[in-house]
Amino acid sequence: MESPSSVRATEHVTHVADYYDANTRRFLRFGETSDAAAIHRCVWMPDAATTADAADTVNRLVIDRLRGVVPAGDGHVLDLGCGVGATMVRLATALDAQVTGVTISPVQADLAARRFEAEGLTQRCRVHCADYARLPAEPHYDAMVGIESMVHSPSMGDLVTSLAARLRPGGRIVVCDDWMTDRDRGRPARERCLAQFRAGWRIGSLHTVAEFAAMAETAGLRLVEDLDLTPYLRLGRPRDRVIDLVVNVTGALPGVHGRLVGTPFWANMIGGSALQAGLSRRWIEYHLLVLEGA
Repeated sequence: MESPSSVRATEHVTHVADYYDANTRRFLRFGETSDAAAIHRCVWMPDAATTADAADTVNRLVIDRLRGVVPAGDGHVLDLGCGVGATMVRLATALDAQVTGVTISPVQADLAARRFEAEGLTQRCRVHCADYARLPAEPHYDAMVGIESMVHSPSMGDLVTSLAARLRPGGRIVVCDDWMTDRDRGRPARERCLAQFRAGWRIGSLHTVAEFAAMAETAGLRLVEDLDLTPYLRLGRPRDRVIDLVVNVTGALPGVHGRLVGTPFWANMIGGSALQAGLSRRWIEYHLLVLEGA
C-alpha cells in the first residue's frame, strides 16, 4: 500500500498534468511569448530588442553555460518539464547535441513531437510523457535543464537527489525558476500571496535559493552561479493589471477563490496574479542557477 505522502505526490502530479493539458494551447496563443512558440516568460536584458529576443533570453543564457560541458556531436541533454519543445530545438541546434525532453502533459508531448517532425529533428530530439521524478536509472546525461518546471515537483530534495544520480561526472544542471525569499516572512499578506501562487500554479516546492543549494550539496552537487533575473521582467503590463482586477474582485466574494482555483483556467489567473504581486514585492524572485557535479 502506498504511503499517504506518496498518494499526495501522485495526486499533485495528476493536477499538474491536468493544468497543462487544459492551459497549454491558450498559453501558446495568448501568452507573453506567443510569437515565439514558447511558454516560458520574457526576460528583457539589455541585448533584447524584441519580444522574440526576450523570449529567447533564458535559452541563450542556458546555452552559454553548457558550451564546453556538452560534447558536440554525441552529448546528451535532458530537459525537465520540456513543454512544447522550443528549448529542446534551441539546445539541439546550438550545441549539436541529443536532447531528451520529459513532460507530464500528453498535450505538450504531442505538440513537441510535431515540432521536431516539422524541424527535421526527430533523430536528435525525443520527448517522453512521464514524471521527471521517476526517470529510469539509465542513461546518464552530460547536462540537465529545468526552465520554470522544477517548482512543480512535490519534493525538490528527492528530485535533486534523483537527478544527481543520473548526471555524468563533471556535468551541469541549469535551473531557471521562481524562488521564495525571506523578506517579510510571517507577514499575513506575504503568506496569502504565496499560498495563492502555490495553489493556482500547482507549485509543489517553493524554496529559497539557499535551501535549494543545501539540498543540492547533500546530493553531491555544488552551486556555482546564481543570477537574479527579476529586474529584467516586465511586471504590471496592461493585461496583468486586468487580470489582477478580475482576481481581486472575485477574491472579495466569500469562498470564490477556493472554488475557482480548482479550475485550470482560473487557477492560472489566480496564480499568475499572486506571482506578479510576489515578484513586485520581492517575496518571490526569478533566478538562473547553475549546479555542477563532482
